[in-house]
Amino acid sequence: MKRLLTLSLAFALLAPAALAAQDGPLPGTIVLSFNKCDLDQVGYLTQLTDSAVVPIAQELVNEGKIFNYGMMTHSWGDEWNVAYYYVVENQQAFFDFWSEFVSRVSERHPNLFNEFQARCSEHKDSIYGHAAFTAPAQAPPM
Repeated sequence: MKRLLTLSLAFALLAPAALAAQDGPLPGTIVLSFNKCDLDQVGYLTQLTDSAVVPIAQELVNEGKIFNYGMMTHSWGDEWNVAYYYVVENQQAFFDFWSEFVSRVSERHPNLFNEFQARCSEHKDSIYGHAAFTAPAQAPPM
């Protein structure tokens, strides 16, 4: 049930941005990465993501390699307390994006992935395709 609620929240957050990114139906693929991180490190991971990762992800959005990227954290729920999402056209687009993303992050911030792994004990990744959805009447403020 908790996973369904988290997934529902992710779709709710992603749909407006995806709709704005293109005309027509939503893109086909959302990738979610859930992480179990030390609660006292979530603020640091948020800052690290915002300062080091978001600029690179934005470059890739601007280049059309991905529709949307984001980080979600929570203070209420299960132990999977840090999540990242990627909205792409299809699975192959994600794999192409991911290769370039990892390359750029590793080049500019060689210790970033190790820093992240030191603060998070586990992660799990899931690739979802849109099955059914509603279009928002108005995009919420971001």
